[in-house]
Amino acid sequence: MSTKPDCLYHFTCGHAKREIGTGPNALLTPHLHPWLHKKLVWLTDCAAADRARTGLTSKYISCDRMEYRYVVSDLSHCRPWIGSPERDGLSPAKLEAFEVREDGEHADTHQWWISDSPVKGRFDRSWSR
Repeated sequence: MSTKPDCLYHFTCGHAKREIGTGPNALLTPHLHPWLHKKLVWLTDCAAADRARTGLTSKYISCDRMEYRYVVSDLSHCRPWIGSPERDGLSPAKLEAFEVREDGEHADTHQWWISDSPVKGRFDRSWSR
């Protein structure tokens, strides 16, 4: 069983930031993931996430998925990706496609966290890439 960190981070692009807002109690809402067929909020325990290792590349979308960062302190609805029913339900082929980076290396999935409920976050004005 994984120990919860003190906080998690949600990285996002400009158009999603407009939806979420920039207040101290911004609401991160789950969005439908096309492979999982489930609405999730994706988070990481890594404050300065590596784009490729954290799976935040723009392979399938054109926006900068690390342009902005939110800090989440209430982790009551958050759980690790490793051991989640969402991950455990993937076929081996989908799991490999999901977790293997473009360069053939495995992503740092132990840094991935998810929530299927809305999560409050604070827009981090100090974040810069």
